[in-house]
Amino acid sequence: MSEYPVLQVESLSRRYSLARESLFKAPGAVYALNGVSFEIQKGRSFGVVGESGCGKSTLARLVMALETPTAGDIRILGHNVNGVGANELRQMRQHFQMVFQDPFGSLDPKKTVAWIVGEPLAALDESANRGDRISRVVEVLEAVGLRKADMDKYPHEFSGGQRQRIAIARALVTRPALIVADEPVSALDVSVQAQVLNLLKDLQDEFQVTYMLISHDLGVVEYVCDEVAVMYLGKIVEQASTADIFANPQHPYTKALLEAAPRIGTGRRRHRIGLKGTVMNQTDLVKGCVFAARCPLAEPRCDETMPVEKNVAEGHRVACHLV
Repeated sequence: MSEYPVLQVESLSRRYSLARESLFKAPGAVYALNGVSFEIQKGRSFGVVGESGCGKSTLARLVMALETPTAGDIRILGHNVNGVGANELRQMRQHFQMVFQDPFGSLDPKKTVAWIVGEPLAALDESANRGDRISRVVEVLEAVGLRKADMDKYPHEFSGGQRQRIAIARALVTRPALIVADEPVSALDVSVQAQVLNLLKDLQDEFQVTYMLISHDLGVVEYVCDEVAVMYLGKIVEQASTADIFANPQHPYTKALLEAAPRIGTGRRRHRIGLKGTVMNQTDLVKGCVFAARCPLAEPRCDETMPVEKNVAEGHRVACHLV
């Protein structure tokens, strides 16, 4: 295990300013993330789950240094990725890469596979030997199940699953310590999703890469990840090992997510937790629990006081007054 965790996120917040509606009113803001903290050790898979709008993709963009946080720190292999110069950040990017949700949209349709996969190497060192770059491209293409003959083809000549394999190869080509995968299989046919998930697991064993996986699909997270963080309205409400989350959920929101997930062959009717209303507007910061407005178990203190994160078991943390 390395001296530092591969990824450390500390008290991360992101606020987006809105257009001013009136000269006499201060401009509003969207509070996308509010004090998110976690870390991922080398060779582990960390899943982030939650409903649309909870801040998952914002978190991914901040970790990838595509946006700057309003507050907090992001450290990769012990180095802070915020506030560094453009040249230093470009060199640091060899240690963290991203796989996007839409494989076709993330690949340049006018470029060959060889160019697409080798682009990160060229960006890091323009003077690098072309023969070495091609050898690395061939290596990662074969690692993801494609052939050397595919190098001269274009993205439109491949299926959706094959295009995602190309995207994964592009992320692997710099031999990164961390890969952030934002809904990597949600745009694929169900029959192809299992193949890509198995590929991710095999590549983790082969290259010792660390994953941060963003997903709304609990089945994907359960299959791939060692640890799970459940997010709601920009905050982590529960975090534990995957086995603990699925066997012993503690937060009412986590329980509601698990009960809503379809399961086949249980042979009995499941009790579903009835949530009130819909996801709140993120333009207002609440002083109490972010889930209180929808929680069927909410008490008066839930509206008034922000719950403190507690350890309910080793490595199992929950932010709830009722736990």
